[in-house]
Amino acid sequence: MLRKLSLGLFIALAACGSAKVIQRTQTGGIIELNGDRGKAMEQANDEMARHCGPNNFTITQEGEEAIGTDTFTREDTAADTSTSRSGRHQSTDATTVGQQSTRTATAWRVHYQCNGAGGPPPGPAGGPPPPPPPGGDAPPPPPGY
Repeated sequence: MLRKLSLGLFIALAACGSAKVIQRTQTGGIIELNGDRGKAMEQANDEMARHCGPNNFTITQEGEEAIGTDTFTREDTAADTSTSRSGRHQSTDATTVGQQSTRTATAWRVHYQCNGAGGPPPGPAGGPPPPPPPGGDAPPPPPGY
């Protein structure tokens, strides 16, 4: 019974996905996806819409990124038991061998930018030039104006 319950819980958790905000600025952020990528991406889209406004964000980069290292340690112990011919004396020799390995830990991350934040530069392709800064002289017009 416990085995079936554990298997069911494992399958239920494997089907879940989650999104975790790693970094957020005024102009965008980074979200890490865990578990089922489709379900996690749904949650990430909700998070980006909450931050930038509905349909007001652009995913600029998505993929697996190195986030650190993991170290694994493994120990194997082998025991050899011997008995004397009379069957009364017993001795045991144990040998332990250890291994340690390190790998690069990775995570799937989505980088996004809120639309209107850091958009195209002002000018012919991006609309009219910006207004002059307060209290200062107007910057010279770009070429073509």
